[in-house]
Amino acid sequence: MNALAVASAAFAVFLFVVALFAMTVGELQGAGLAFLSASLVIYLREKYLVGE
Repeated sequence: MNALAVASAAFAVFLFVVALFAMTVGELQGAGLAFLSASLVIYLREKYLVGE
């Protein structure tokens, strides 16, 4: 198991939690940035860290 791939998946989940919290309190720019960051982390994880 690739520890870096697991860590990046956990970080993506954390970013989604941050985004949902930001949406709840009305900080929509922060939520958008967190969602975008989570999407980029997932993309980079799938492209470079997960074996074929």
